[in-house]
Parts: sequence; C-alpha cells; structure tokens
Amino acid sequence: MAEYLFHWWRSGAGHSVRPSVTLEAQSHLHGAALALRQFVDLGCDITVPLAHVDITESNGVKQTLLVEEVLDWLNEPKQAEFLHRESLAGLLRSYAHHSGER
Repeated sequence: MAEYLFHWWRSGAGHSVRPSVTLEAQSHLHGAALALRQFVDLGCDITVPLAHVDITESNGVKQTLLVEEVLDWLNEPKQAEFLHRESLAGLLRSYAHHSGER
C-alpha cells in the first residue's frame, strides 16, 4: 500500500489543496494514474502547471511524479490495456483539452 498525495494550487482559494488516497497498485505509475482519476472526481485540476503526486510507500520511501509524467506514460501504446481496463481515457482527454487552451 502507498499513499498518493496530490499537490496543486487552487486559483483564488489562497491555499494549497492536498487530497490523498491510499491504494495498492502494480507500480507507482499505475497507482498514480488510479489516484489521479480519484483526484479528478474530487474536483482537482490536474491541468495546473507543475501539479504532481507525492507517493509514500508503507516503508517510508517517497517519490514525486509530475501529472505530465503520469499522463505521458498512460499515452504509451503498451498501456492501452490498462487505460481501457481502468477507464482512464477521460484523464487524457481532459488534460489534452485543457492544455490545448493555454
């Protein structure tokens, strides 16, 4: 099990919002993708520049992944089955739509 903590800055809110989820996944990238889906459901804006996921393993080991890194990984052809199985295509569409407006 690992904890996935999302970091972003909510416009106009004046504070950083840091929702977290704990889950078990095949890898940090798999877990971060699944966590991002939950963060989007909570209303987090994954398109904010430098938005990232801090991962803390149960043994205390930490890692940080930028949202862009996770989505680039999801875009790889070898992740198509995982993307489909976990219904994560919406993350890619949402990010592409918003980043194209910038």
